[in-house]
Amino acid sequence: MMPGWAHADELAQPVSFEEKLFFDPDFGTLQMTDSRTYTSSPRKRERLQDSKNRLRMNRDYFMGIFSDIAYTATSPLSWDDSDWMKAAWVAGGTGLFFILDEEIRGGFEDNRSSTTDDVSKFFERFGNGAISLPALGAFYLYGYFGENAKAERTALIAAESFLVTGLFTTVLKTAAGRHRPSTDDSSTSFDGFTTDHGSFPSGHTSTVFAIATVIANEYEDVPFIKPISYGIATMTGLSRINDEKHWASDIFIGAALGYFTSKTLLRLHSNKKGQHYTIYPRVDRNGGGIVLAKRF
Repeated sequence: MMPGWAHADELAQPVSFEEKLFFDPDFGTLQMTDSRTYTSSPRKRERLQDSKNRLRMNRDYFMGIFSDIAYTATSPLSWDDSDWMKAAWVAGGTGLFFILDEEIRGGFEDNRSSTTDDVSKFFERFGNGAISLPALGAFYLYGYFGENAKAERTALIAAESFLVTGLFTTVLKTAAGRHRPSTDDSSTSFDGFTTDHGSFPSGHTSTVFAIATVIANEYEDVPFIKPISYGIATMTGLSRINDEKHWASDIFIGAALGYFTSKTLLRLHSNKKGQHYTIYPRVDRNGGGIVLAKRF
C-alpha cells in the first residue's frame, strides 16, 4: 500500500501550501513567498490532506511516544495565564468533591441496586485496557486496510493518549496512596508513596476520557459524537463510584487528567503532521541565494 494513496481525480487537483524564505546575498535580505492550490471539493481536500498526513504504526510512532511523554510532562513550564486558570478550576473542583466525597458515596450506596450494578458492569468495560486497547487496534487495522487515514490517525493518537494518561495516573496513584471506599476507611485516608492503595485518581476514568477526547476531536464533524463520547466516559466514571472502587474526587481529577493530556497530545500531533522542510539553492536573473521551504 502506498502511504500517500489518493484517488486519481484528487491527485489531479493537489492541496498544498508552501512558505519560502529566500536569502538574497546581494542585498542581505530574506524574502517570503507562498504558493497555494486547492481542490474544488471540500471533501476531496479533506481526504487528500488526510492521506498526506497519515500516521502509521512504525518505529517513528513508538519512538515519538517517549518524546511526547517528556513534552506533556513538562508542558506546565510553558503554560500561559489561561492554562493556569484552567488548572486552578480543576484544583478547585477537586477540592469541592473532596468535601462532598462521603456524602456522594452515601447517596450511591442508598440507591444501589441490581440495575445500577448491571449498568456499571456494562460501562466499566470502556475503561478497561484489556478491552479498549484491542478495540483501538481493530480500529487501526480497519483504517490501514481500508485506506482510511483518519481512522488510523485516531486509533494511534487514542492509543498513545491511553498509555501516556495511564502512566501519569499510575504515578499519582503511587504518590497519593489513597484508600478506596471499599476499605471502609475515611475519604481522607492517604498513605503516600505506596502501591497498596490506589484510589486517587481513577485509572478507568482518566483513560476512557483520554480516548473519548481524541475521538470527539478527530470526528467533531460527526453529529452527536461529542455527547456520545463524553457521555460514555462519564458513565464509566460513575460506575466506579457505584462499585465502591473510587471516590467522586477520584473521578473528577481522573476525567480532567485524561481530557487535558489528550488535548496536549492532539495539539502536538497537529503541529507535527504534514510539515516538511527543504533547503535548496536558487538562481534567477536577479541573482542567487538559498531557499528554506516549509510545506504543510
